Amino acid sequence: MEQMNDVFESVARYFSLLSEPTRLRIMHSICQQEKSVNQIVQEVGASQTNVSRHLGLMYQAGVLARRKDGNQVLYKVTDTAFTDICRTVCVRVAAKLDGDKAMKRRVTSLIDELG
Repeated sequence: MEQMNDVFESVARYFSLLSEPTRLRIMHSICQQEKSVNQIVQEVGASQTNVSRHLGLMYQAGVLARRKDGNQVLYKVTDTAFTDICRTVCVRVAAKLDGDKAMKRRVTSLIDELG
């Protein structure tokens, strides 16, 4: 079991990327196409500092790629497994929300956009 500790810690760090609503909103924003930081900030509705911090964490974790285009920095999802995990969790949450129709519609809409 001790030999698996590094693996378990790495898996926990990977899953921790899903534990912050801003990061989930960022994933929702860029899961289909590459976008600039400014576009992501507008769609997510958080400050540029906050969005940049989360983008940096996700980039360091290897979930996102970034590139410069002139003065803009563009991000895209490179870890499709991460998108699949997000989608799976959203489907699970939506299934539990049968009693809350408005919430279920919002989650279902998110799932459709991720798919």
